Amino acid sequence: MKFVNAVLTLSLLPLPLIAVAQDANHQCPHMMDSTQHMSHETTSTSGLSDEQRTEYVNGEGMGLARPAELNHYPGPRHVLDNADKLQLSSDQLAKTQALFQEVHTKAQALGKEIVAKEDELDSLFRDQRADVEKVSSLTSEIARLQGELRALHLSMHIRERAVLSPEQVAKYDSLRNYMPGSNPGAMHQR
Repeated sequence: MKFVNAVLTLSLLPLPLIAVAQDANHQCPHMMDSTQHMSHETTSTSGLSDEQRTEYVNGEGMGLARPAELNHYPGPRHVLDNADKLQLSSDQLAKTQALFQEVHTKAQALGKEIVAKEDELDSLFRDQRADVEKVSSLTSEIARLQGELRALHLSMHIRERAVLSPEQVAKYDSLRNYMPGSNPGAMHQR
C-alpha cells in the first residue's frame, strides 16, 4: 500500500511543476517557446532591436541619464524644447545649443561604434566562430562603449544644470512633471 501511495504522490507531483513552468514561460524570456521568441525578433542583423539600433545611430538619450534627469539635472535637448517657457537668455540658449550639439555628435559616434560591435558579436555566432575568449573580449568592449556613452549623457546634464538658475531648474522639473524633491540649489559656473 505504501508503494501505491508513493506512486500516486509522485504521479501528481509533476502537475504543479508543469503549471509553474508554464507560468514561468510567460515571465522569463529565456524559457520562451519558439513562437514566443519569434515575436521578439527584428529585421536587424544584430542582437539589437531596430529601435535600439536607430537610437544608437541617431545619438538619442535612451534614458541613459535618468538619474540626472530625475534629480534636478536637466538635459540639453529638453531644455531646448522648453526654451521659451524657461525664459532662457541668449547666452543660456547659445550654451545649451552648444552642449546639445556636442552630446549629439559624440553620442552618434559612440552609438555607431556600439552597433558595429554588436553586429560583430552577432557575426561570430551566425558564422559559427564564437568562442569564450572572443565573446568575452567583444562584450567587454561593448560594455566599455556603453559606459562611455552613459557617462557622456550624464555629464551633459551636469553641465546643463550649471547654465540654468535654480528657478529655471525647478520650472524645468515642473514642465517635465517630476515630483518635487530636495531643492535643486545653485550650480552656476558663469
